[in-house]
Amino acid sequence: MKIRDERVEQFKNKIYGELFQMVYLFIVAAFVVKSLYFKMNLSQCITEYVILIAAPLYQMVRSRQLGVVLTSNLRQHMSLKRNIAAIIAGLVIFFAFWFTGGRQVTAEFAFGYIASFFVVFFVVRVIFIRLEEHRMKKLEQEYED
Repeated sequence: MKIRDERVEQFKNKIYGELFQMVYLFIVAAFVVKSLYFKMNLSQCITEYVILIAAPLYQMVRSRQLGVVLTSNLRQHMSLKRNIAAIIAGLVIFFAFWFTGGRQVTAEFAFGYIASFFVVFFVVRVIFIRLEEHRMKKLEQEYED
């Protein structure tokens, strides 16, 4: 039986994590290029779309199964800089998709989209961070006992 060094296992896991991030970013780029440049609809980009949705869900479910919280400083994720960057990215993507589709954006539609984006973005973000903080405290108490 071969005994493995813990440092080797940690570095291997780190390399796999970095590989996952690179592949995920490549899939994001492929989805954006297919949608904006080649003007493909969702049915033509379904593989990328499924991966974009399934990968974070798998990560969330698997971290719960293993009893770990993947981020240590959850309040940092609520920082003003991160929120502003995410909002700007959401708005840029909205307008890029809308204008490349050749449709006219009415002020009423744009305002409705922007308002609903802000509400959903912040509600989901706050709820998720609060749940993860609660789960992190619960796991810390569990491990202390």
